[in-house]
Amino acid sequence: MVAIQCGNGGICVEHVECEEGGQPGYVHDIFRDGVDVGDVCVPDNAVQEIDIAKLVLREFKRIAWPSSELVVQPRGGRTLVNFDTNFYTPDHQSIDQSLTIAGQSVVIRAVPVSYTYYFGDDTSTTTASPGSPHPDLEITHQYARTGDVVVRVDTTYAGEYRIGEGEWTSIPDTLTVEGDEEDLEVVEALPQLVLE
Repeated sequence: MVAIQCGNGGICVEHVECEEGGQPGYVHDIFRDGVDVGDVCVPDNAVQEIDIAKLVLREFKRIAWPSSELVVQPRGGRTLVNFDTNFYTPDHQSIDQSLTIAGQSVVIRAVPVSYTYYFGDDTSTTTASPGSPHPDLEITHQYARTGDVVVRVDTTYAGEYRIGEGEWTSIPDTLTVEGDEEDLEVVEALPQLVLE
């Protein structure tokens, strides 16, 4: 646990005003295991102790993690009705963000753990796999009707963090980043007589 105190031993005489998340407060010192490790802006009526994991979770939710690129095969924004259309994303690596929390150097890592593919015809599938390009078809969908659909892939990240060079600690929550929408035209292949 991290104790939050005023810098002069607990009696706030020098009120230094600040704002955190649109909420007014005062600058307080952060003590970890009896050592002053930095400052934090907290509301005047805040509790005297705060779990640093909660601060990390707040930052994990606040960081703008990237959406995953969606690849549809066949390419070109067009596919065939009653045909296995392939979906995948090449974005499946973990992502690190370095920041300072309560005066300490912290690395927060987002790890993709699931993907939800929306096929634009009121169907979707959620999988731990990002899929793969042709010919290794993992995530496919057959459209029953012709027409225009809007497709996307949402990515759910799990998180972990470490303070300085310490051990990695899991963040007990996930977050989902919505992917960019893409237009896809579903057409029918018609036989055509070709004279030579």
